Amino acid sequence: MRIKKISQIQNLGLFKNYSWDYNCLEFKQFNFFYGWNYSGKTTLSRLFRCLEEKKLHPDYSALEFKLQTENGNISQTDIGNNYTIRVFNEDFVEENFKWNDENHRIHPVLILGAESIELQKKLKDYENTEQKLKEEKKNIEENFDKNTKELEEKLTNKASDIRRILGITNQREFDKNTLKQKIEEINSEDQNYILTDDEENKNLRLYRDQTNYESINTLSIPLRADSLYKEIKNICERKITAQQIIEKLKNNPELNQWVRKGLDLHRNETSCQFCGNKLPDDLFDKLNKHFSEEYDSLIQDLKSLEDQINNHKNDISKIEYVDKARFYPDFTNDYEQKKEELKNKLQSEYINALNTLLEKIKEKRNKPFDSLNIDFSITKLEEQINQYVNDVNDIIVNNNNKINQLENEKKQIKKTLINHYSAKAIGEIKYFELKEEIDKLKKQKNEKEEEYKNILQLINDINSKIKQTNIGADKINEYLKHFFGDDRIKLIPLLDGTYQIKRAENIAKNLSTGEKNIISLIYFITKLEENNFDKTNAKVFIDDPVSSLDCNHTFQVYGFLSEKLKDCGQVFITTHNFDFYNLLKDMVKGDPEGTPNRRSKTDKENYYLIKKIQSNGDKISTITELPKVLRNFKSEYNYLFSILKGFNESNDKNNFELLYILPNIARRFLELYLFTKYPDGSKFKEKTYKFFKDSANESATKTTLKILDEYSHEENPEHTQRFPDINEVETAVRTILLMLEKKDKEHYDALCESINSTQ
Repeated sequence: MRIKKISQIQNLGLFKNYSWDYNCLEFKQFNFFYGWNYSGKTTLSRLFRCLEEKKLHPDYSALEFKLQTENGNISQTDIGNNYTIRVFNEDFVEENFKWNDENHRIHPVLILGAESIELQKKLKDYENTEQKLKEEKKNIEENFDKNTKELEEKLTNKASDIRRILGITNQREFDKNTLKQKIEEINSEDQNYILTDDEENKNLRLYRDQTNYESINTLSIPLRADSLYKEIKNICERKITAQQIIEKLKNNPELNQWVRKGLDLHRNETSCQFCGNKLPDDLFDKLNKHFSEEYDSLIQDLKSLEDQINNHKNDISKIEYVDKARFYPDFTNDYEQKKEELKNKLQSEYINALNTLLEKIKEKRNKPFDSLNIDFSITKLEEQINQYVNDVNDIIVNNNNKINQLENEKKQIKKTLINHYSAKAIGEIKYFELKEEIDKLKKQKNEKEEEYKNILQLINDINSKIKQTNIGADKINEYLKHFFGDDRIKLIPLLDGTYQIKRAENIAKNLSTGEKNIISLIYFITKLEENNFDKTNAKVFIDDPVSSLDCNHTFQVYGFLSEKLKDCGQVFITTHNFDFYNLLKDMVKGDPEGTPNRRSKTDKENYYLIKKIQSNGDKISTITELPKVLRNFKSEYNYLFSILKGFNESNDKNNFELLYILPNIARRFLELYLFTKYPDGSKFKEKTYKFFKDSANESATKTTLKILDEYSHEENPEHTQRFPDINEVETAVRTILLMLEKKDKEHYDALCESINSTQ
């Protein structure tokens, strides 16, 4: 069942919404992918790893995909089916190799068994020695455990005492481990954390204060006396102009009011309701000329103002003040003093001012036809009262701030008390004396354990030979010897069927990254060669097999894979190493010249490019057919030049798909060119200054050098997360190409011709 194409991928790292490029050729038996670091190679391998493991990768639980095969499509819904797929990538290495384990073990490949009488005799001697060491080790461990237990119990009890004193109910918040850590911190700092008795008692009192203080609303008193005064002043100065004033009524206010009420009562009457006599015919005419509409309006206005003042007096009398018990103790005295001053001011001067206004209303009501003058002011009184209100509110605000800070203050006090009791515990439990004894026993214990481990290793070696598990390691060690030219690194089978990696008979604890990659790859290939694995029908995906390898080992990996993968049903190999990728082009040999029905190389293999591009402002990975400039020339240099030239000639540079990594491309191209241009061993910066020194545009040169410097792997490892200004990139690329054409015209023209010939 050959996989023909990856129709689509969603939610797989940078493969966010990937669809197969229909210009790409379908997968063949051998499929080789080239891509720079961070382009998405390992992410793609994890898609195949999901099918091998029969489960989704934990980092991509929302993964959706569709693979087109000769027998139909495979999607995430088919992930639990059996597929003959094997994937070599960093996940495989992590699952099969525990490099950080001091024993460096991996899963077994092949285990067989046999016996040897001679080895049994030697095994008995080793076992006697092992029993003796075991007893000695036991005695040391018992003393170590006894002292350790004593210290642990003391720490546990002391931590419990501290929790009780501070009222800590959650044991996890402050247990023996927390106390131990605190003691070690205190010992490493040149500070005295122990408090005096007075300081301890004061802090405990504040810390244990459980009063639940709440924030208090500020006081708001809307004062109206001044505005009412202005209205009353205005109406009192108003003078009524009646059509014909009846002097008797004008001079007698009480009679005037009595007649005004009688007028309303006699509107529809012909006789007097008081004496019964017939009313004069011209009575109403005379009275209406005296009591005009202007008079009625004045009386109504006075009544309205009188009601407003009385209502305002009622509001003032109902003002509620916050009980001082709600205040933090630091503010109760000041609040009570300011509150009483405010109340006194309102109940005396302010209410008196309102009563004075009522008297003026009464006076105007009695003398509606006269203009009355009011010459006192209430403005200053209101200003004084407002200042009292502000003083009270300032206290409330300060109180609220204090309440809000109480929690933080308590936390700081708690920290101070914990440091105090932890510091006292050092002497009380003799912490460092016990710890010194424990450390001495631990050293003895480790030394005895090392002796015991060595004898166990000898026993394991004998048992391994007895069981003949070394037969399973022979093939791996043979491949290791092939790579390294000797047996300095080899795998030793252990009794439990695992292997131990050794270098020159010592546990290999400092393997280089390249050594780890080679051991991992060899183990992977050896697993493919197990008797029960059908390699001819398998799909094998190998991700970046030459990562961190030097040139010699790169060739060895190529030759090794060429030999071991030739019979696989379908092969996928990714790499960021362009030299290795060029070697892969020769992995699959076509039929010799003159062979009947000779097949071309494309019958068995295809070449692809995995790249990270910018699309609609987002970074994504995509797979395309390998550009002709990379296919036809065994030089990354030509390809980099073609990208720079394409960008320089592009009409829409903002939508250039490789825009995100252009600074890195420019630097890589210039590194390759300057390496040959100035083969004097100088550093890259020195070479760039020499190359650009004749530039006519100093500003453009500075921009270019900035781009090259800031986006250097060495200078700025975070360059993959940032992107410079598009105008700076455009200037840098144009400047590089112009200087190349100026200083090396023949070479520049040859590069142009080389990429034009591949179009």
